[in-house]
Amino acid sequence: MNSSKGILFIAMALLVFSSGCDQQQGPAKVVLTERPNYALDPQHTAWLHSHLPNETVAYLNVPTPWNYLFDPKADAMHPVQSLPAHQAQVDKIKQGVKDHYFQYIPDPYLGLAGLLVEHSKTSLEVAVINNASGALLPTVAVGTRLQNIASEQLTTHVNQMLGMMMPGLNLEQQADPALWTFTVGQFPAFMRFDEASGRLLVYGGMGASQEKLDALWDQAKPDHLAKIKQLNQAADPSGLNLKMWVAAARLYQMGKAFVPPHEQANITQLGLDQMDYVWAGTESSQGQSALAVHVLMPETGWRLALPRAHDWFDVELAGQPRSVWQLTLPTADQFKQGLAHFGVADAFTDSSDKDVKAWQAFFDRLGFDGYDWLNAYHQQVLFVSDDSGSWIAMKVKDTALNEKIEQSFYQNMEVEPRSSQLEGADIQHVHFSFYRQMFLAQDVMPADAEHLEAFFNVFKDHVYWYVKDGVYYMSQVPQVLAMKQNHSNPMSLSSWLEKNQGGDWDSAILAYGKDVQHLPQDLYHFYLLLLQSVGDLAQTEVDLFALPTAERLNLPEQGRINLTVSSDAEKVSFRFAYEYSLLEPVLSAEGGLATLAVVGILAAYAIPAYNDYTIRAKVGEQMAWSAGIKMAVAEQYISTNSFAGINQMVDLPSAQFSVDEETGLITIGLDGVDDRFGPDDAIYLEPVVSEGYIEWYCYSNIKFAYLPAECRD
Repeated sequence: MNSSKGILFIAMALLVFSSGCDQQQGPAKVVLTERPNYALDPQHTAWLHSHLPNETVAYLNVPTPWNYLFDPKADAMHPVQSLPAHQAQVDKIKQGVKDHYFQYIPDPYLGLAGLLVEHSKTSLEVAVINNASGALLPTVAVGTRLQNIASEQLTTHVNQMLGMMMPGLNLEQQADPALWTFTVGQFPAFMRFDEASGRLLVYGGMGASQEKLDALWDQAKPDHLAKIKQLNQAADPSGLNLKMWVAAARLYQMGKAFVPPHEQANITQLGLDQMDYVWAGTESSQGQSALAVHVLMPETGWRLALPRAHDWFDVELAGQPRSVWQLTLPTADQFKQGLAHFGVADAFTDSSDKDVKAWQAFFDRLGFDGYDWLNAYHQQVLFVSDDSGSWIAMKVKDTALNEKIEQSFYQNMEVEPRSSQLEGADIQHVHFSFYRQMFLAQDVMPADAEHLEAFFNVFKDHVYWYVKDGVYYMSQVPQVLAMKQNHSNPMSLSSWLEKNQGGDWDSAILAYGKDVQHLPQDLYHFYLLLLQSVGDLAQTEVDLFALPTAERLNLPEQGRINLTVSSDAEKVSFRFAYEYSLLEPVLSAEGGLATLAVVGILAAYAIPAYNDYTIRAKVGEQMAWSAGIKMAVAEQYISTNSFAGINQMVDLPSAQFSVDEETGLITIGLDGVDDRFGPDDAIYLEPVVSEGYIEWYCYSNIKFAYLPAECRD
């Protein structure tokens, strides 16, 4: 007993888990991937996200289909997508779409289609900017970057679109030749376009002005948005991915008066009022894509229920691993802090509870409890599958506490550890029945206890381990550990994470990483099939002979897939990362036929859905106008305890809107919004006063499919 063995009790459960993970056979070469440099053209990246002011409360980035499928975004396909020969093939596809499909587009929509296919260079960025400190009075900024289009041609297309929204609505040229204005309802709007850079900015809403437009256009100064801007840039330096973020805490503070008091208490306990930003979307950086959610907030509220990782430790691998799992447990202090914050500590100490009492009796028998175990060892538990097989690693943090656990464990399990050699490797091992000990921990024994004890003792637990640098390496069979100790080409976990997985797991609560042989090459071939299939749909020939082989592109030999849930001092993050968009294998599994099948399904289901969507969008536009009216009605009632005089306090956008001064009911008439609506079709927004706040209920007599989401409850 010259080495610490106290972790065996918990290790049994972990060994059972790891035995089902990644039993792939065969050795893997040690290949540390050298990733290429992912240079991005500044003129082909989104720009508005880095110009946003302090007052921004929400941001949305919507890529075009070309951005999503074919533009270089610093992921695994970046080497081919950045080639001029590749861009030439994409340009041919765009021309094919124009030549063969524009003839079917109604004239009013041709300008929009032309902007999307011919002139769109980057994604569409939408920002909601609230310029009022005490209320939600938002303005909206829309930015993008165009190419190969003159100002005169752009204004023609924009005027066509404005006329479709509201007859007679047109841009008005200002003294500045790059500036235009227009008015929507009673709200001013501005448009600025620079032919040289292709930058386009449209800005409007309550309180919009040319001064604020110019501030957006110019490079923003450092501000309190720095954290979310830095995260946005690191996650997607190209700015061409679908993503959004919301200033959640700020929005809550502005709308707090409309939240019931009992809900406010729950929000405060959970820390939702301190969630500075919530970021969600797709990432592309350092040769990899990812689905991700990031929550930027202090370590409070619901975050106290999560472990906070400290003192990450490195381990030695037998060659390059096939896969690695990392599980991070809370420290004893973190666990107690979480119980106290949520007021549930009594549930773990209530001796009158049958389950609690049983566990207390079991730990009393063992001579240590869960807090001792959490304090004795580092937080991380590693499950590894490499050239030697599957094994677990844990590290001692408190030697004295570990020795206490060790002595109690062996005394109560009635076992003695042994040391043996296998192919020159020293390996410790112990054999016992966990089920027998659980049976003996009962307060009342049955009459046939002796026979039952003998029966449970048949089911043995076998653990093998060795210790190096304070790290326990454990497995279910000794051969794995012998091979691991004798491996001729060991490597560190940190090296593999840095070189192959593109990061570290210092703050990871749960992490998984796996190398996949030839994945970049296979994805490249899938991508070429996709390019060819889209070319077929565009009725144009794609010349794959113009593009190099995977070997010539120097694509990495190893691909990677990883998942992390991490918690550091500033944020909590979930990321599922992969080499490139998962769309390619799905579409290209059977080549062009699969693509045509998908298009057929979309045609059958998406076209009717799109018709409903266009009507719902028109209805949603009317609902958007109602936001300011609802706020004015609520403020009037909170101030005067009455709805009287509201029509003098608010400017209604049109005759379709009306407010009942007795009940506060807002009526939105839909006659004229679309040909499908008649004079009796309307949406009703009813205020219900409860405990000093107002809750709005929406109902209508129109078809359910035409209703916006907020009216579907």
